[in-house]
Amino acid sequence: MSFRKRQAARITGDFIINILASVIYTFARQIVVFPLLAARLTEGDYGTLLTVTGLANVCTALVGSSLNNIRLVQNSRYEEAGETGDFNFLCVIGAAISVVFSLVLWAMFSYSGLTALLLTAYILTSNLYQYASAFFRLELNFKRILMANVLVSAAYIAATPVFATKELWPVVFLIGEGAGLLYVAKTTGFHREPLFRTPLFSETTQKLLAFMLAGLVGNILLYADRMIIYPTLGAESVSYYSTASFFGKSAGIVMTPIAGVLLGYFSQKSFTASKKLFTLVNGISLGCLAVFLLGCWLVAPWFTQLLYPSLYAQSAPYIFLANLGAVISIAGNMAQPMILKCCSTRWILAIQLIYGAAYLGSALLLMPAYGLLGFCWAAILANSIRLFALYVLGYWKF
Repeated sequence: MSFRKRQAARITGDFIINILASVIYTFARQIVVFPLLAARLTEGDYGTLLTVTGLANVCTALVGSSLNNIRLVQNSRYEEAGETGDFNFLCVIGAAISVVFSLVLWAMFSYSGLTALLLTAYILTSNLYQYASAFFRLELNFKRILMANVLVSAAYIAATPVFATKELWPVVFLIGEGAGLLYVAKTTGFHREPLFRTPLFSETTQKLLAFMLAGLVGNILLYADRMIIYPTLGAESVSYYSTASFFGKSAGIVMTPIAGVLLGYFSQKSFTASKKLFTLVNGISLGCLAVFLLGCWLVAPWFTQLLYPSLYAQSAPYIFLANLGAVISIAGNMAQPMILKCCSTRWILAIQLIYGAAYLGSALLLMPAYGLLGFCWAAILANSIRLFALYVLGYWKF
């Protein structure tokens, strides 16, 4: 077998393993954990939980996922310079940000001291786990990602029936993410890296800040359904919209980690970007998403009613449009890794700011007259603008 065929077979195998890992994780969270939480809590309490977890995920994306991606992007620079360091120092700074963020959530939602403490522990653990999992991608060891997701999923499923209460629900997420962190600590040496700055610290920090700002805009908008709907239409409406869009967001959980596989390969010294590769990656993702959208149209109403019987009637009118917006968002996430590796982070930031302005502007314009239906159309419009901008930038740069 030629080198190219062996490489193609390896990449295909890594995609399959990563998809399987994502399917297992998605099944645990979307098919077991959240439906059980919805069944155990009132519609209002469940809507509040979704809003708080959405904001917690913004913090995790801001800190943990940003560090993960920058570690992948900068890794070749550190190898070339023969330097080790910076990232655990940045993790300490990220931990301080996490604590401040959790205190803000405590003040916003007036949780008990116990719930606030558990939420803080969950956010800290999740941020560290999200960063540390980059080491599997640096090694291109996607089998360990699969094992980590199996352990995390098992921990989530075991914890949910015990801790699905109004006060203790953060324990479910703490145990799930904690299981993943323990596995990464056991199988990689991320925690043994030195806690000091290198000559590359300034360069890495500048790129990290730009990526964090771009990620902040993107992830605030990812959970805009909760952060915009909660104060305007109430916690119950958050439950209805999240239920309507859960099928598409589940696909995002399954497909978006494929972008992590791509970024892992793009982080290697031998990687060369090309317009042909950019077209191939995005053509395949659009084809897969088109098939998924057809399946969503046929299956999503039945599946949603099965998992969320108490919320289905109020969610049904929004199911197709909510999932269409989610699918367009996934297509953008698949287009971004090559651009992130080969283009200045300023371009990503500019696109995210345009995306944010379109999302918030159209939502505020349409929601007063059309409610959740207006929010669905705002999401479709904004995600389409972002996808188009990413494609234009990709073809221009490559």
